[in-house]
Amino acid sequence: MTYFSSMLKAGIGRFTVNLNKLLGSTPFLLKTAKLRDELELLTSYSSDTVYRLRYDSMSYDYVSSAVVRLLGFSPKEMKNINFRALILETKLISDGIKKVNFYDDLEASRKAGDVSKWQADYLLRTKDGRKIWVTDVSFPWFDKKGDIIGSIGSLRDITERVKAEEMVKEELIRLAHTDVLTGLTNRRVFFNSIESELKRYNRTKNDFSILLIDIDFFKKINDKYGHDAGDRVLVELGNVMKSCLRETDVVSRVGGEEFGIFLPDTAEDGAYWVAERICTAVAKHNFFINDSILPVGCTVSIGVSSTNQKEEPGATDLYKEADTRLYIAKNTGRNQVSMDEIVQLH
Repeated sequence: MTYFSSMLKAGIGRFTVNLNKLLGSTPFLLKTAKLRDELELLTSYSSDTVYRLRYDSMSYDYVSSAVVRLLGFSPKEMKNINFRALILETKLISDGIKKVNFYDDLEASRKAGDVSKWQADYLLRTKDGRKIWVTDVSFPWFDKKGDIIGSIGSLRDITERVKAEEMVKEELIRLAHTDVLTGLTNRRVFFNSIESELKRYNRTKNDFSILLIDIDFFKKINDKYGHDAGDRVLVELGNVMKSCLRETDVVSRVGGEEFGIFLPDTAEDGAYWVAERICTAVAKHNFFINDSILPVGCTVSIGVSSTNQKEEPGATDLYKEADTRLYIAKNTGRNQVSMDEIVQLH
């Protein structure tokens, strides 16, 4: 063996001994570094932001790199940010999706260990000013003694889900307030409109009126042309009535062939004029059934009721008054408007 080879072998031997001494004295540091690298690798492939939060400083001990995609802040920036400052709205999932305005009591409960699982949705402001919905799921973080020192959890972007839920909710509300056949509002909306306006009337004394409308001899249309044809008449009649009204007026289907119209800020004389206009428009309209080239004639009878400076009008009283006058209109000739009381009919 040459002198150079001997020196190289001796050098490698000394390096190996020193390395072994180093590894033997710092296994915890090496293992920790390895685990940190593996954790960073795993979380980098996740769309969720994983975090560990210390309660003593209310700062992040660890935040995965996914937070950049979520909020635009780097993990380093997040460690110096008060997360609560980014929150615009909070909803607790575990409490019936209850909105939260104050956090002190909730944080005290978490620090005391009274909350085994925390789940909440936040409306957050991102670094570039956007608003997104994020769900937060976390669990207590214990030290070796079993004391709670923080929480470990994850953040996930649920903006699209929240938008979809809002669309479904709006559609359910619309369906709950809409007559399926005609697309008009239903009986519930009609009476809610009256009740709501009555509260305003008690303050302002601004008159409003309602109309009850019934199709004359509708049964004959069904019997002669079929129920499908009758349905088409109902739909088209709704369109004719809407063409005679203001945007603020409400037309509802309250029964089979009966409709109700709510007229805000409309006194008795104005309501009568609207009712006459509808009566005339319907009588002149050509209702074409199926493929018939000949139109079907259709008329309506209308009863009018108004607050008309009544002392304490009620929704039921107004409806009964309009219904009585509708009965009078139908039994004294039809195709007309009634806003008078008749004690006896002969």
